[in-house]
Amino acid sequence: MSHYNKPKELKSILKKYLQHTASPEESEAVDSWYQNLGVKNDEVPVLDHPVSKSELENSIKGYLKAQLPRERKKWFLQAYLKYAAAIILISGVGLFLTNRSDLKDSSKNETTIFSGRRTQKKITLADGSEIVLNMGSKLVIAKDFGEHDRNVSLSGEAFFDIAKDKTKPFIIHTANISTRVVGTSFNINAYPDLEKIKVAVFTGKVRVAEQQGVHKKIIALGMTQGETLSYYKSTGKSELRTEDTGPITSWRDNKLYIDNANINDIAKQLERYYDIKVIIKSKTNADDRYNIRFKNESMRNVLEILSMLTKRQFIYQTNQIIIK
Repeated sequence: MSHYNKPKELKSILKKYLQHTASPEESEAVDSWYQNLGVKNDEVPVLDHPVSKSELENSIKGYLKAQLPRERKKWFLQAYLKYAAAIILISGVGLFLTNRSDLKDSSKNETTIFSGRRTQKKITLADGSEIVLNMGSKLVIAKDFGEHDRNVSLSGEAFFDIAKDKTKPFIIHTANISTRVVGTSFNINAYPDLEKIKVAVFTGKVRVAEQQGVHKKIIALGMTQGETLSYYKSTGKSELRTEDTGPITSWRDNKLYIDNANINDIAKQLERYYDIKVIIKSKTNADDRYNIRFKNESMRNVLEILSMLTKRQFIYQTNQIIIK
């Protein structure tokens, strides 16, 4: 972002980045800026005051609305970079606040890790378990992780390779279901804006339960390699099946896989994959679902193929995708 030197220019591009209206060049500039801060992809930043993503975004938005003092109008980007690196990391991109008092305590009993909006993040936990977060995902780890059990919460998508420990089960909480293992590898897709949560097993055994308050109901007792479970949040219904799980983790190779998704879900996937706003301008039927896997296709080809598959129009216009 070396050519975005003035505070006004910097505020403008960060605001557009948060609103998903930045041009590809501007988005690339922000990502490049973060990479130049010297933070490695596999490093987990430690903040004095743990905060949630929403609190961070609210603080950033509050800053963007603030007026810069007159004496600071000559500050250039390097001054902001030094301050930014010391204060905050959100969605894989370094952003900044003018006052540490804007950072609020969320919980002193957890550690929260975010992946980038356009990047994945690999994490190695204290027990040796390895987790890869897909773009736009969040993992919350309890402070007492590993003492009696190993509890984490996931919002988004992740691939888990869990170190075996029969005395301390590993439990992943996602919306209103929990996935329990002792040592196995599996994928969970649980983005909050999608209707479906999907668990796919690669090795070992997995148990999945529905959680309603203090009540639990087992919906899959011993899932094994090649089995998947789809849980629909609005109805509470689940579907257990055997399928090729390879395409499910194609996201790790930055490939786009649309799995039994309706138009609304496809729109959300495109927003995350391309980091661009998607607008639906026609009525949709939630029961119309589509499956397709893209391998290194350009956005233009992806939109053309989706248009043919769904018999709708997917059009790119001024940094957004329109579905008609």
